[in-house]
Amino acid sequence: MDLAKTQKIVKVLGIINIIAAVIGFIAGIGMFGISGAGAASEDIATNSDLQTGVAIFIVMGVIMVVSSVVSLLEGIFALRAAKDASKVQPLWIFSIIGVVLAAMSVIAGITNGGENVLSDVFSLVISCFTFYLANNIKKLAK
Repeated sequence: MDLAKTQKIVKVLGIINIIAAVIGFIAGIGMFGISGAGAASEDIATNSDLQTGVAIFIVMGVIMVVSSVVSLLEGIFALRAAKDASKVQPLWIFSIIGVVLAAMSVIAGITNGGENVLSDVFSLVISCFTFYLANNIKKLAK
């Protein structure tokens, strides 16, 4: 694959990453809102199931926001690498981080019943493809 074609694909994936990051931020903030509503209920002091649910929503919200930050940075650096091949190093680093986070998400999804495993696998494939393209740009830019 030549450099121009790789950069066009990276640009499209960067835009998709930015859109996914915005949706992830909204979902993470929503999880914080749900956990706040649960924490404000009167039964929180006596109901251990409610306490566990609130804690899970807080942790999932934090994970969602952190994942969205990584996705946003990956998208921004993908757009930079699409314009200038010499600026591919940050994309390469954040794509590795994205692959690790996506792999952890797949493992967590499988251990928790596998309900959303297909979307997690799709995210892993996209992250791996972005890493492959960043590596390709890195090699072709030399």
